[in-house]
Amino acid sequence: MKKYLLLLMPVIFLTAILAIAEPAQAQIVLVNLKVKIIKIERENNRLQVRVHEKGNKDVQYVNMDANTKFSIDNKEISYDQAWKTFKEGQIIRVKGGYQVNLHVKAKTIHM
Repeated sequence: MKKYLLLLMPVIFLTAILAIAEPAQAQIVLVNLKVKIIKIERENNRLQVRVHEKGNKDVQYVNMDANTKFSIDNKEISYDQAWKTFKEGQIIRVKGGYQVNLHVKAKTIHM
């Protein structure tokens, strides 16, 4: 019985810490994707995209915030300029990470 209790102690400890801690939007996997813009959702600060490959029909969401960096031909542009530049059907390169909800959180977007 003591053996099982000793094995459960770390689990109980971590559960208590996670219950007290505030939720975080951690990135669990880094990504570097070449994608095609399907839909622009400015009100939600995200793009609906599809990985630029033959036959790939999966739609992915790319979330952006004020910390996301944007560039065109290696020249950095502002957040508002980027939103004006996005067009449906445009091919972009997204670097960032997957969030827990499996959306991509963009760190940089290259056009």
